[in-house]
Amino acid sequence: MKVKTIAHIYYQQYSWEQTARYLVMYAKVDDCEYLTYVGEQEIEIDVPENYDPRAQKIAALEKQKQKIMADFQKSVTDINRRISELQALEYTDAAQ
Repeated sequence: MKVKTIAHIYYQQYSWEQTARYLVMYAKVDDCEYLTYVGEQEIEIDVPENYDPRAQKIAALEKQKQKIMADFQKSVTDINRRISELQALEYTDAAQ
């Protein structure tokens, strides 16, 4: 299947680079010191007829879930460590 879209072409060269490169972006952004707009061009992309993004979406969600679970476990571990530190402190009653 052929899909047509607009590509925005930019000239990019940082001050420390010897050579420049051309970038293709899906959106137009403002010019700056290292990135200047060359123009737009309609391009045609071949996409497989039977392309189904579901497997990639599921994989991305699984990766996101794993990160969230790891972050959660780290938070629980930190809280448990803080509780242990507080429980290890000797309690002295200031009223005595």
